[in-house]
Amino acid sequence: MEEIMVTETATPIRGTDAYCRQRRLAFALIESLEQAIRIRSQAPMYVGSADDPMENTGPWDRVCQLQDRIRQDPLAMETLAAQKRLMLLTA
Repeated sequence: MEEIMVTETATPIRGTDAYCRQRRLAFALIESLEQAIRIRSQAPMYVGSADDPMENTGPWDRVCQLQDRIRQDPLAMETLAAQKRLMLLTA
């Protein structure tokens, strides 16, 4: 009987359907971050009335969540590094 060696990788092999699917998800995640940064830059710092203002932390929290998700995604990190856009993770 012939033994077959199987190699498991953290990321799919380039050119496979799984790789293309994960690459598309990485680009979508980056696009979501860019949109969240645009929204955050236009969002007011405070909402509510002048008598009872509340901090509007939602847009800032969303950007931080997306940045954390990208840091956990090797293909998204690889894409940002290749495009020299890692500054999106500190924006």
